[in-house]
Amino acid sequence: MAEFLSLARAVEANVRDGDTVAMEGFTHLIPCAAGHEVIRQARKRLTLIRITPDIVYDQMIGMGCAEKVVFSWGGNPGVGSLHRFRDAYENGWPNRITIEEHSHAAMANAYEAGAAGLPLAVFRGYIGADLPSTHELEVLRELHARTALAHGEQTGVAA
Repeated sequence: MAEFLSLARAVEANVRDGDTVAMEGFTHLIPCAAGHEVIRQARKRLTLIRITPDIVYDQMIGMGCAEKVVFSWGGNPGVGSLHRFRDAYENGWPNRITIEEHSHAAMANAYEAGAAGLPLAVFRGYIGADLPSTHELEVLRELHARTALAHGEQTGVAA
C-alpha cells in the first residue's frame, strides 16, 4: 500500500549515502525541493542520473553530494553552464566526479526498460553514432561494441 510521507521523511527513508538517484523534471517541474532536501540531509557519494542535469544537480554537485553523474546533455539553456559540474569534473572541487554520457534516446530507453523491470533496452540509437567511439569512458566503448541481431539488423543495447 502507498505511504504518504513528508519530503524530508521520504529522502531520509529512501536516499542513502552511495545510492543511485534519478530526479527528473524540466522547466517548472525541476525537482528543486527534492534536491535541496538531499543537500540538507548531507547525502554523499551519490550517482546522480538525469537526462539533462541542470541547476539543481549543479547545486548537489557543488555541495559534495555526487560521486558520479550519468546524463545525456549537461547544461540548461535557461541558466547556462553548470559551473560546479565543471569544477568537480575538471578540478576535483568540491570532490572529483566521474561522468557517463549517453544520448537522449539511450537514457529514455534505459528508463523505460527499468520501469518495465527489464535489465536493458534494445535500440538503434548508437549504431553509426560516434559518441561511444570518441568518449573517454570505456563503458561507452563496450556499449557500442555490444550488439544484438534483431530481424537481421544491427542493434545497440542500453543498460
